[in-house]
Amino acid sequence: MASKSSQARRPFVVGSITVFFVLLIGVVVFKVGLLTRMQVPGSGLSGLVSVRGSVGLENLRLTKAEISTINKAVDLHRDTFVQVILTLDVKGGTEVIKKNTEMAWSLALETNGNCEVRSWNRKVKRDRLVKQMVSYMAKAAREYKDFKKFPDVEQNFKTLYI
Repeated sequence: MASKSSQARRPFVVGSITVFFVLLIGVVVFKVGLLTRMQVPGSGLSGLVSVRGSVGLENLRLTKAEISTINKAVDLHRDTFVQVILTLDVKGGTEVIKKNTEMAWSLALETNGNCEVRSWNRKVKRDRLVKQMVSYMAKAAREYKDFKKFPDVEQNFKTLYI
């Protein structure tokens, strides 16, 4: 028969062991980064995207949804493009960019090979910019894959314009 003191300690020991394992699991999850992968992505644009030209990133005032859309497109084509360079210009002042502000834009997509995929300058209103960027990236990825099917042609071109 167990003594009363050992029966009184049993819930404390079981509770201590449980707390220890919960803390251990928490440390492992934190160190492995499982929680950070499940969290909502930060509000920043992917590090693979850079903005050049007379319009800065702060002037665009991208929404969280637009940033998320761009980041998803960049991540989707990460195996094809290692750098996305967006060039934006607008006539007049760049302090106030509205939905209907017309801008000239182009995109340069650096590949992991020795070729770059570029767009010609195009005009777009601010509210359609992100949709056009994402659409162009998908088209450029398809065209680049077709281009790579012909290695002898690829050696002769450093830039592919679409």
